[in-house]
Amino acid sequence: MDNFKEIGKAGIILMFLLLIYAATSYNPLATSCAILLPFLLFKLLWKVDESPFLFMAFCLQWLSVTVKIFYANFMQLDFTEVFDNYKNIEKTYYVSLFGILSVTAGIHFIIKNYKVEKTSYSEIALRYDSRKLVPVYLIVTLLYPFILNYSYSTGGLQQPITKLADFKWMIFFTFMMSTLFTRQYKLFFLITGLEIVLSLTGFFSNFKDYFLVLFGGLAVVYFKNLNFKQILPLAALGLMFVYMLIIWQYVKPDYRNYLNGGTVSQNSIRTTSESLSKLNELVQNVDQRNIDAGLKQTIERLSYIDFFSATIDYVPRVVPHTHGRLWGDAIGRVLQPRIFFPNKQIIDDSETTRKYSGMQVAGTEQGTSISLGYMTENYIDFGMPGMFISLFVYGLLIGLVYKYVMTSSPDKLIGTAMIIPLFILIYLFESALNKLIGGLLMYLLIYELIRRFALKRFLKQIKI
Repeated sequence: MDNFKEIGKAGIILMFLLLIYAATSYNPLATSCAILLPFLLFKLLWKVDESPFLFMAFCLQWLSVTVKIFYANFMQLDFTEVFDNYKNIEKTYYVSLFGILSVTAGIHFIIKNYKVEKTSYSEIALRYDSRKLVPVYLIVTLLYPFILNYSYSTGGLQQPITKLADFKWMIFFTFMMSTLFTRQYKLFFLITGLEIVLSLTGFFSNFKDYFLVLFGGLAVVYFKNLNFKQILPLAALGLMFVYMLIIWQYVKPDYRNYLNGGTVSQNSIRTTSESLSKLNELVQNVDQRNIDAGLKQTIERLSYIDFFSATIDYVPRVVPHTHGRLWGDAIGRVLQPRIFFPNKQIIDDSETTRKYSGMQVAGTEQGTSISLGYMTENYIDFGMPGMFISLFVYGLLIGLVYKYVMTSSPDKLIGTAMIIPLFILIYLFESALNKLIGGLLMYLLIYELIRRFALKRFLKQIKI
């Protein structure tokens, strides 16, 4: 474990204080388990001299499992009462925590021994000229929405094109490290702030990804050890993100209805100025009562074990376990790219959710898609305890991809930058298994193409 970060004295004090809170909370056992897991993830996933993106990805999944525990404590309720009367919710909660631990154990098994260069991120960042990165980043930023829109009309090429577009985050992270370590804060935050604002004009706003990547970058810059002085910039950014998320969750239904003109379409028919004007109008009308409602909506949106609980009650009581069929379908889709198999069945997450949970959820006819999540699908395939083995295997796959990228990249800063699209792929607890397995392969393929045919030329252009 010497290759992994220590939590330090401040971390031990923090853990002790949180456990005191847990012991005195309304749900002491559930809260204690919730508090201990991030400290375990810290030791399993955050390596010395590397970024925290693996750790962050599974902390976000942890949040999807535990957020209602802390909400129940705040409301002085038994945590089972804050769910919509689903059976087995308590069992589901502990299974989900152990499931996350199973995945991260698989990742840890792969990444525990390799080492990256000892050179600091700051030394590497100073090799790249931020002035040369600015025009490259602006060009990529301007092209990004057009590439995404074009991908929807390309049929079998949609997934490769969208995965290629996701590598814009590589340029973003490199630009961020270069400007932060050279103290060009105004330049970076001006461009990033503009990007976040513009990201709010689309039907699917990805402002949260900017905050998460920014949080990971600031952790690299400030998080040498776990002490309170270095935590302050991260805490400030975290509070800003949470407040913005709450406001967004409240205004989102009305805003999206305006963007698509009241249709079930997931496309915006408004110009950028019209979108921003409407969003500003909605935000200006938010009061404290709306913020309280937005907080509850945010908690409901973040929490994602309700479907798992319903599925545990439904499978195998009504529908039998599938004995690896969902994993087989995920792998089969990888081996049958749509460009060569145009008649391949379209993924319908909502139909899968209806079939295995017994719940009637909105689907494509309402312009939405609701998945069970990869952990629930592992349960459907293998039950318990078999699901923990398959989750460990899934962790091995993530670990192998992560290790390969970090060890084959020109330096660890570029390796970390290349990891960002992987982070964005895996951090959602709700992601369906077939999209994750296919996404892992496509990510690795695009990475290898960029590494072999474009990366050297790009780095040559931006080096000092």
